[in-house]
Amino acid sequence: MPLEMLFKAASYALMPFWLLLLVAPRWQWTQRLVHGPVVVLLLAPIYAYLLFGYGTTPEDMNFRTLYGVMVGFSVPHLVMAGWIHYLIFDLFIGAWESRDALRRGIPHAFVIPCLIATLLVGPLGLLLYIIVRFFRTQVLEYDEAGDQ
Repeated sequence: MPLEMLFKAASYALMPFWLLLLVAPRWQWTQRLVHGPVVVLLLAPIYAYLLFGYGTTPEDMNFRTLYGVMVGFSVPHLVMAGWIHYLIFDLFIGAWESRDALRRGIPHAFVIPCLIATLLVGPLGLLLYIIVRFFRTQVLEYDEAGDQ
């Protein structure tokens, strides 16, 4: 499969998982599909193949210097592997946000913007969720304890 087609297929393949997190976080199939190993089982083998079996790795590529990483990111199949890496980990973080919010009693309406931000700009979405969680749980703790 050409890399451009793989890029689109991998990106679009995860959209249903994100939609489940956004619109049906408590549904049993969301729990099975998004919080289970499905995404990793689908994409990790492709990731591994792109890293180790698809093509050659430039001699100057390494993870110890910015230049070495830039060399790696100049190779299309390694960029595609990096994209899959982002897709898997961003969804993992979004799933964690959703589970954590459910456990802490944070209304899903507060989590939706965090999930969208995590999908689009991963670490900033996680930061937003951490901020929401701090303010929501602080308010909930005072309300539950009766302290005002």
